[in-house]
Amino acid sequence: MLVFLILTSEVDALANKSFIRKLRGVIPTNYPFSLPWYEDGLNFSCTGCGKCCKVDGDVWLAPEEVPPIIQHLGLNRSEFRSNYIKAEVTPSDGDETESWVCLKRDEGACIFLGEDNKCSIYDHRPVQCRTYPFWPSLLSDEEAWLDEKVLPDEVTIKEGSSERHWSPELGGCEGISISTTNEMEEGDASDLGVEHAFYSVQREEVQAKMKLAQRHWKRFPVDDIKQSTWYL
Repeated sequence: MLVFLILTSEVDALANKSFIRKLRGVIPTNYPFSLPWYEDGLNFSCTGCGKCCKVDGDVWLAPEEVPPIIQHLGLNRSEFRSNYIKAEVTPSDGDETESWVCLKRDEGACIFLGEDNKCSIYDHRPVQCRTYPFWPSLLSDEEAWLDEKVLPDEVTIKEGSSERHWSPELGGCEGISISTTNEMEEGDASDLGVEHAFYSVQREEVQAKMKLAQRHWKRFPVDDIKQSTWYL
């Protein structure tokens, strides 16, 4: 009987889950227990422009991210450090296998960005890269998300418009669309002057990537760097 009651309560909880979300839906955004502003998903699709790899800033790798890259490149740790690392944070016990490392840049871009604007270690790219643009700082509210949106360089921006193009200093993402509904209105992409389809990224995936980036950033051991030159 006890097992039956437990199973019944779990089923009831699952059944009421959607109802609870509906109740949370009437709470204004940013109030306790309110739904995230991106509850209906976010329209995003990588354009392959490579500009996120050219933004002024650092890319830090956690200790466990290093070995797969080293193996992919066919190098030993000393060679990897010499060729690709510009800074390293090593624990007090001196165990270099537990070091966080910062990648070098090459002519204003990530050292792993190829001439074809593609990542040469894409299957092993760092958490920082694989979670962009779903970083906590860009999902704090809709304004922060839309501030990250930029138009392709070939698109002319009308005088007085709040739109902008990408720059190394301010960064930005061409793959972020204006709409945050599940489906783009027909003609939205063409109105931007580009032939690119935006796809809805569901809330679950958005939150999963955001939490992964958040955990990654929180683990970084140097608070001064996190508060000044590196944040996600």
